[in-house]
Amino acid sequence: MDFLLFLMAVVPSAVLLWLFVSSDKYPEPAGALVSSFLLGVLIVLGIYLLYPFLSLVASGLPADNPYVVGATHAFLMAAVPEEAFKFIVLRRYCVNHPAFDEPMDGIVYGVTVSLGFATAENLLYVLDGGMHVAVGRAFLAVPCHALVGAVMGYHVGLAAFSRGERSGLYAKALLLSILFHGLYDFAPLTFRNAEAMGVAIPAPVSLGLNVLFGAVLFILVQYVAVLTRSMKAIQREQAGPSFGFSRVLPNRVRNQDPAARRSRVRRWIKAYRDETAPMDLLFSALCLAGLFCALAGAAHMGAPGDPLSRISLIVAVIFFVYGIGFAARGMGKLTVKMLRERDGR
Repeated sequence: MDFLLFLMAVVPSAVLLWLFVSSDKYPEPAGALVSSFLLGVLIVLGIYLLYPFLSLVASGLPADNPYVVGATHAFLMAAVPEEAFKFIVLRRYCVNHPAFDEPMDGIVYGVTVSLGFATAENLLYVLDGGMHVAVGRAFLAVPCHALVGAVMGYHVGLAAFSRGERSGLYAKALLLSILFHGLYDFAPLTFRNAEAMGVAIPAPVSLGLNVLFGAVLFILVQYVAVLTRSMKAIQREQAGPSFGFSRVLPNRVRNQDPAARRSRVRRWIKAYRDETAPMDLLFSALCLAGLFCALAGAAHMGAPGDPLSRISLIVAVIFFVYGIGFAARGMGKLTVKMLRERDGR
């Protein structure tokens, strides 16, 4: 039964990921997709560490109003931190990856990162809640994560290849994803908090919340369909990308700042902005943290022959390999940069 629940938690994400990845005219490297997916999984750790601070902030708000509590949980506790972490991974890792070589890649990697997080979150909910939770989340929560990731990725993809001001597009990517995510969560969390408080929601308000929930889903699906068609039209009109093996793209070349050589701090900041090395080292640390969590999960499962225990061990091995890989790549990039600076190049 546990293995069936595991499949129910993982299969929806796998199906949605295949649909979005296969829709790309120029497929992405498997390694880049797996790395992005695992970084999405690691977002759960970030949320777990941040949750006590968010709870402290939420405790200062009125606790007897289900609408206020529902909105707080929907936006402050869920939408803002989750989408912010996804945006950081997408902006600081995926966009700087050599395989990110066309605007459509924004949607592909945005969905991949979101589904990585959705898979980890889904496992926690489904293994605790059972089959009815698995069915509900398979048709609602997991697709919502994918759609919101597509919205974020669309605007990040446009920003990455924009010749003009990118800040507005990046801000739009983050704010729209938070808005859709928060509005999606608002109605269910309001009903849940009202039930926990013993507060009856009037019938007209209940109907309005249900209509809002359905409208958000409908608009989100239609919006993502329009964005995807727009990106496919761009692919048809433009020549094929270089598949990332050459970073010499006119709209992505960053001007060197000679003044940055005057200060070590400014040099490091510029390296952080222009290169992925510092983020590689950070992701290496997160992967190693994921390794320990997976090993702890395997030990908690009990018998070594338990399927979930074996899966936890496999996940631990994957995190270990990627953690070492990220560390090696990050250190290599920093070493090359230091040698170039020493030689005056």
